[in-house]
Amino acid sequence: MANLWACCLLAISFKWMDVLGQDLNQTIDLGKLAKVVAPLATVHARVVGGEMTTIEKLGGYLIALRYKKDFICGGSLIHDLIVLTAAHCFIGREQVNNWQAEGGITKLTDKGEVRKAKKYIRSGSFRVDDLNMDVAVMLLQKPMTGKKIKKVSLCSKDLKEGTKLTVSGWGLTEPKQVKPVKELRTVTVPIINKKKCRQTYRPTSNITNSMLCASVLGKQDACTFDSGGPLVYGNEVCGIVSFGIGCASSRYPGVYTDVFYVKKFVEESMKNLLDNK
Repeated sequence: MANLWACCLLAISFKWMDVLGQDLNQTIDLGKLAKVVAPLATVHARVVGGEMTTIEKLGGYLIALRYKKDFICGGSLIHDLIVLTAAHCFIGREQVNNWQAEGGITKLTDKGEVRKAKKYIRSGSFRVDDLNMDVAVMLLQKPMTGKKIKKVSLCSKDLKEGTKLTVSGWGLTEPKQVKPVKELRTVTVPIINKKKCRQTYRPTSNITNSMLCASVLGKQDACTFDSGGPLVYGNEVCGIVSFGIGCASSRYPGVYTDVFYVKKFVEESMKNLLDNK
């Protein structure tokens, strides 16, 4: 998970995509964007300050999403046929037949269960300029099942400030890295007061109601290539890695899509996809 990791274009039009998209994972690198629009801190999406784990220890719900076989984002298996991820992962990668999901892997080089994508739905309220409603639901062509694969439930309640959650992925662990790490990593981060988070990000970015903030400032956070991955409380996915400024920044917390807030959209999209598959 890396510098303004992920995605924010800050009201820049799509003509900037070729300039701002990262070569490998295409989440928006606000470090590059900062040079174009303002003297911002470097912007990214990775698991910093965490520890290595295995897919079995994690719970089996983390999915690696690839576009044209390149690893792009993480995702959460919320149904045998459904993966929950971030809407920004699809910017510049709209062709559904180029997407595939892989489950049951600890290393990106492992051979897991691979399923092709059939359809995906992004929220109509998703905005590239501030990543409002940064959520997407992907339908797989065949069920994602296997010995190391399990599902995770959607968040059942609005979590309070200070609640500790687990974020995991194959994101960057050092600012100078340019490729995702091979080993799966996980880190525990607490939810940060949204009002304080809004104040911290102004005027660089708008923290909307569809977002939540979490990290141990200066120590533990998500980063580039963690985008779309799960922020988990117990056995419930309560956040989706979205964006941030710097990885484990001493000032800016990581920003996630609030799954409890977007739950209605997710459930309606699941029903739509499953009823019309």
